[in-house]
Amino acid sequence: MGLPGGSGKEEWLMAEFSAASAADVDVILDMICARMAWMDERGLRQWNATDYFGCYPRAYFEEGAARGDFYLLKEEGRPVGAVALFEKDGRWDDDPAYFYVHHLTTRPGHAGAGAAMLRFAEDLGRRRGKRGIRLDSAVDNPRLSAYYEDLGYPAVSTFLEGLYEGVRRVKYLDLPLAFCRAEGENLEELWEIEGQCFPENEMCLRENFERRLAQCPDHFLLLRRTDSGEICAFLSDIRSDAPHLTDDMFSGAVRHVPAGDGMMLLGLNVRPAYRGRGLASMLLRRRIGEARRMGLSRMVLTCHDHLLLYYSAFGFLPAGPALSQWGGTRWYEMVLPLK
Repeated sequence: MGLPGGSGKEEWLMAEFSAASAADVDVILDMICARMAWMDERGLRQWNATDYFGCYPRAYFEEGAARGDFYLLKEEGRPVGAVALFEKDGRWDDDPAYFYVHHLTTRPGHAGAGAAMLRFAEDLGRRRGKRGIRLDSAVDNPRLSAYYEDLGYPAVSTFLEGLYEGVRRVKYLDLPLAFCRAEGENLEELWEIEGQCFPENEMCLRENFERRLAQCPDHFLLLRRTDSGEICAFLSDIRSDAPHLTDDMFSGAVRHVPAGDGMMLLGLNVRPAYRGRGLASMLLRRRIGEARRMGLSRMVLTCHDHLLLYYSAFGFLPAGPALSQWGGTRWYEMVLPLK
């Protein structure tokens, strides 16, 4: 997917977004070529560094336009952006309840056009009863990753397709979400979710939970509905220099060390009503990215054996039975090297 322009502009509210026809294929290809030249000028390796038109020849675009898969963004009648909205995508699960974005490109010099096209696609998706918009971006393109994160498309998983390593991203149209940090007033709602996710013997002590929320609220990452304000899921952690996660991190005193070199993941919680949408993955990938930007060396967690495979998909390595025996149950420790 090509790197679109910057943030949105108010004038795009007056732009035209409509299905492209077979007669528009030359315009679409011209914009893609212009974007490739832009990548060359900046030393970026993306479409310009792959056999793009070998994979997607002219006939591909003609057939797609004939099916109504391609759309144009026009400013004062002139096409300045193009995008394909498919109803199936083998990189996902071919669920037609979503639009799958591909070939998103804008004419260089039209800042905000990419974000505008995604907003138009979201509006079209709502009118057609779509559950969400799905797209992917390259793992090794942090600038593009940040762009999509800012537009509300968090990462949910990664995949390999030949030499391409991609990140799957989704924006739910029926569940408007935003990342935020916790505040003291969130205590009872967060504690309620904690109780929905863990049996009583595995919950941390209430006094520990309260103290962590009071002393380091920025170590509670939330996913909240922007319409109702309801907290759908949250992740909590502390910084530490300790090599292992231990029982005392869940008990009375807060073992948070602000300058600690590692991060101890103490809880990853999703309300039952919101499970199955990848919210835990969104939180975890977001926090891993933040930990890397902080320059931390590792992230440590404990889990039951049935979750070992789940966390390994994020790069966590099994470290054997955990020192922690919290709740009188058996835990396994997993470590994610960050450097």
